[in-house]
Amino acid sequence: MKRPDLDRLLPEVMQRAAQPGQPLAAALDVMEALVTPVEDALAGVDAVLSPYRAPDAFLPWLAGWLDLDGLLRPGPLETRYAPGLSQLRLLIARTMPLNFMRGTARGLIGVLEAATGVSGFHVQENVTAGGEPRAFHLLVRAPPDSARYAELVRHLVELEKPVALTHEVVWPTPGGTS
Repeated sequence: MKRPDLDRLLPEVMQRAAQPGQPLAAALDVMEALVTPVEDALAGVDAVLSPYRAPDAFLPWLAGWLDLDGLLRPGPLETRYAPGLSQLRLLIARTMPLNFMRGTARGLIGVLEAATGVSGFHVQENVTAGGEPRAFHLLVRAPPDSARYAELVRHLVELEKPVALTHEVVWPTPGGTS
């Protein structure tokens, strides 16, 4: 809060007493110096909580807040999330809207695409990769570009699928189909 704003909060008689060189003026100057940095920090708190504006070092905390910290690996910040920090920002931003679709094929595909930055995932229910019917089974066909994130994809499918279902994740074989 700046000095003129502080002065306006005082009764009129005290405003007249807050002239330069007077003790009240000195106290108000100190108050301004103490309050202004706190107000400035609070004015920018939305930037810390926004996944697109938060400092890189704050992203693991935001991920943990949304229970995504299990997707982070140990090590330097730049390598903790395999697809990179910009993709982690997108995943953090999309997590809450995707939670409304949790347990659905559409929700699983949304999480996989947000987490990897790769589109083209397909989910089939009650069928195996070999085409045999199997009740309560989920088949996730992953696009070739997502193979570099195979560990992450498998982990996410395990976390996001309905718990009662078995599952398998397959990638296309070179020169063939998945």
